[in-house]
Amino acid sequence: MLVATRRRRARPTTRSRALVAVILAVIGWSASSLFVRAAHSDAAVFTTWRLWFALPPLAAIVALRRRRNPSLRMKPLDVTWRRWSLLLAGGGALFAGAAATAFAAIGLTRLLDVTLITALQPVVIAGFAVMALGERVSAKQWTVATTAILGTAIVATAGSGSGTWSLAGDVVAVVSLFVNAGWFLYGRVLRSRFTIDPFSLLLGVFTAAALLLTPVAWISAGGLHLSAAAVGYAACTMATGTTAHALMIWAHRYVPASISAPLMLAEPPIVALGAWWCFGEALGAQEIIGSAVVLAALFAMVRTPTIEHSEASATDPIAPV
Repeated sequence: MLVATRRRRARPTTRSRALVAVILAVIGWSASSLFVRAAHSDAAVFTTWRLWFALPPLAAIVALRRRRNPSLRMKPLDVTWRRWSLLLAGGGALFAGAAATAFAAIGLTRLLDVTLITALQPVVIAGFAVMALGERVSAKQWTVATTAILGTAIVATAGSGSGTWSLAGDVVAVVSLFVNAGWFLYGRVLRSRFTIDPFSLLLGVFTAAALLLTPVAWISAGGLHLSAAAVGYAACTMATGTTAHALMIWAHRYVPASISAPLMLAEPPIVALGAWWCFGEALGAQEIIGSAVVLAALFAMVRTPTIEHSEASATDPIAPV
């Protein structure tokens, strides 16, 4: 009885910590976007450096956690190493693709466009729920989703006269949107289906991503050279971005998407303010109003059970073998 009472008391504390983790993750991702823009480097090469930078501290954290708690493992007990390696490879491919396309878009177009387009993740998840899970979406939800998409298009069009705007960059941001949504769903499936330390999971995914992306970056860019300043920004991106991903993966188990997703919508305005302060990307009235409409529509959308249910109902990425 006493143990049960203590557990009930611990739950609100854990939920509160998870909410703080989500907020800190949003701030970390916002800072990462600014670091990537400041680097002015090849996206694949920059992402490769950022991934390899993340592996030593993650490995040290995992080793320290295993020393304190020997029961922590690099993989779930009921999963073979072959199957777990395939699962990590899938996560690594999605993460590397998501990061590389997002970084490429940031280097090509306005930061507001990139963050606003990638914020349309709930729309993609709702589409996944309809096509893959056979869920029905109400007319209100379709209206809200359409409003968010049209609002984003209006904001992007309003900035077409800006020197930092690029149609190619906006297209790459759209690609990043779909890949990021895939990684978001995939990460939640792994975290909810398997009992594993979040840092061990992140280390495995990052290792797979680094191994997969390194030869691609080497071939596409003719090497992995970065300027000294870009290397520094890659290290900063690693610190803020890796911390954000670790916090979000841990929070996934305790905070449903219907709660975490609205908090993640704070990233576009944070990045917009940072872009204005650091890079002089001033916003006009049309862009500010359009962004507010998009975020309001997305907020209404992520508060519906469709988003959370579609993630919870997603099948295991790789069936047992």
